[in-house]
Amino acid sequence: MRKMAEVNLVRMLREGDLRVPLLDIRLIEMEPRGGADAVLEVSWRGQSRRYVAELKRDAKPQTLKLAIEQAKRFAAKSGQGDPMVIAPYLSEEKLEQVLAAGVSGLDLCGNAAVEAPKQFLFWRTGNRNRYPDSAPIRSAYRGDSSLVARMLLLRPVFQKVGDIVDAIQERGGSLTMGTVSKVLQRLGSDLVIERFDGKAVRLIQPARLLDQLLDAYQPPKVEETWLGKVALDDAELMRRLEEVARDSGLIRSGDASASEYAVYAGEPVIACYCRETPAKVLKLLGADFRETLSFPNLRLMQTGDQRVYFDPRPRLAASPIQAWLEMAGGDKRQKESAVQIRRLLLNSIGTVA
Repeated sequence: MRKMAEVNLVRMLREGDLRVPLLDIRLIEMEPRGGADAVLEVSWRGQSRRYVAELKRDAKPQTLKLAIEQAKRFAAKSGQGDPMVIAPYLSEEKLEQVLAAGVSGLDLCGNAAVEAPKQFLFWRTGNRNRYPDSAPIRSAYRGDSSLVARMLLLRPVFQKVGDIVDAIQERGGSLTMGTVSKVLQRLGSDLVIERFDGKAVRLIQPARLLDQLLDAYQPPKVEETWLGKVALDDAELMRRLEEVARDSGLIRSGDASASEYAVYAGEPVIACYCRETPAKVLKLLGADFRETLSFPNLRLMQTGDQRVYFDPRPRLAASPIQAWLEMAGGDKRQKESAVQIRRLLLNSIGTVA
């Protein structure tokens, strides 16, 4: 269910749809003098009390703090009742916060903390949140959600959201329509993209988008690593790895792929991410091997993180975006190469770094 809008709160109050078991809640006046949103009469066990209520469409920490201050100020100014905060959902912790501030609280899920000094104290919690927050996704630039940003850097204009979902899938990723829509909301609020008629999407700040991706980047979680020597020369080892990749999911790391996009001389080791265990990949290679730190030529890192497999390039190279993200957090030489890759990415969409 979508977050409750303020207008719906008002409508529910007017129509008597604000209900808490055992309490009798009656609307006395909307928008009374003093700046409050409403005056209510709340009754319990034959005793009644009037409250000057402040309505809020959510109860985020800062919003709730402001609501408490406003309710107290409006109640004192109007003199029509005690202060109260009403929101779509108030957890037990937030009801305790409200009550500790000398304010009563009600929500639309049947939870309440109502204090009538010298009369009664009513407390009811435990009802689930029927109005979960549908705000733009917070993790838009990290984890799987970052595939939306990566896709826009590869193709900056789309006619509809469904096209983004399809394009991500074509490049080896997978996201739901709902996740893509939420990420686009966040990118729009950050002024990274612009929308037309609620459908078309256009990237307008690619440099800023790259910066956001880098700030939020977290390396993939590696389950198992193998480092050693395979009895094949570099050319034959790469050919065998490409064959294995067709069946087992294999791609070079960003560091091992960087030389495809920039001047960079990395380790003389082919480093690869793999979906299968290193043991299975080594078996599929069909050559003698031994685990060793002495002159290795292959590193295998098992991970199911779909970001590293997204947008694969020839010769098992990782996407230039993945290469840039890995290199940008490395040593001096890697960072210098990352600058080149960043410029390449921006130039590819007509923007100079």
